[in-house]
Amino acid sequence: MKKSVNYVLAVLIFIITMLLFNGGGIILAVGAYVGAAMAGGSAGVDGAYDFLLNNLNLYSCLIYLIPGVVFALWYYFAFVERRGAAAFMKRQTRRLSPSCFGWLVILTYAVAHAVSLIMAIVAVMLPTAMENYTEMVDSSGLSEYSLLWAVATLILPPLVEETIFRGLIMGYLKKAGAHFLVINLIQAVLFGIFHMNLIQGIYAACLGFVLGYLAYRYDGLIVPMVMHALFNLFGTAGVELESMLLPEPILVMVIVGSVPLAAIVLVMMHYGVGEKDRKILEN
Repeated sequence: MKKSVNYVLAVLIFIITMLLFNGGGIILAVGAYVGAAMAGGSAGVDGAYDFLLNNLNLYSCLIYLIPGVVFALWYYFAFVERRGAAAFMKRQTRRLSPSCFGWLVILTYAVAHAVSLIMAIVAVMLPTAMENYTEMVDSSGLSEYSLLWAVATLILPPLVEETIFRGLIMGYLKKAGAHFLVINLIQAVLFGIFHMNLIQGIYAACLGFVLGYLAYRYDGLIVPMVMHALFNLFGTAGVELESMLLPEPILVMVIVGSVPLAAIVLVMMHYGVGEKDRKILEN
């Protein structure tokens, strides 16, 4: 019975996540329009529309705030408070090392380019879906670099999404007694669905599977949070920088070599290559 409750809680977390993110976005937009209409009539509505359209990073930050607070508190009372904050942080950091983060940078770079390969394949198979995704990215504010962009892209999504998917959902599935591969597959698929876009959902599920493995391997959320932030950085500013600096043949070689490189680095991380004390990873 207790195991079944944990499965229910994992599903409930996902349902609440979808409601808060999608419903919160709608409520925020409607509230802005209603307030603008009351203050300035139709001209106010037009102004509110233009403001939201020109400040998508601010809009994104606001959408993440409420789910962030809700799930941070949930995670704290469900998984942190029972162990004690000091014991929890000790467990979160006991497997970390400089070599871990060195491998992580290389892994993230490889995975970001492997995603480009996945998207190229999907674009051939689903050209219409790819066109819709490209239009969405162009209008999303992902290339409007600023301090607010950094918060909306590199800070809030890794913190909030890792807490939800690799923290709460994986945590409850683990308490339910599911095998790790089942746990990781479920949370990765849910992570893909969460993005509400076929193209983004496909690569988000692949990324989520890697993030889930890292959460399991390093027994905490710090490593997946860092990788998530690096992935968002490499997938936005990094791609633009590479396009400007590297000739196309070199880019093709990097993309093609990204899959074996990611596999090699995962093996290195799995076996703790470079760790001063491999026993830490075995405990």
